[in-house]
Amino acid sequence: MTNIVQFPQRVSEDEIVTVKLEDAFAILTKQKTLDDIKWEKAHEARIKELMDMGVERLRHLWDNVSEDTSFYEGEFGMHDCADIHTALNRLGDGYYCAV
Repeated sequence: MTNIVQFPQRVSEDEIVTVKLEDAFAILTKQKTLDDIKWEKAHEARIKELMDMGVERLRHLWDNVSEDTSFYEGEFGMHDCADIHTALNRLGDGYYCAV
């Protein structure tokens, strides 16, 4: 019986994470780690949150990004300028923040 997989007697209890099939293959082939996938999910959630604000508010955020930290910090939270730029690009307004 060469096709038998032996599992350890003791299984560690970790968090259960749902991933897409393509991500599961990426983990199994060591192209990504679970932390990479968690970061990507969090990143997409941040971008979606920004996109939901709309173009006008994103322009306000972009105009008020700190030159010292590259972050917007104000009444609408704290946001990285790269995330703001990505959201504006996805909404078709990337030219607004072109350098």
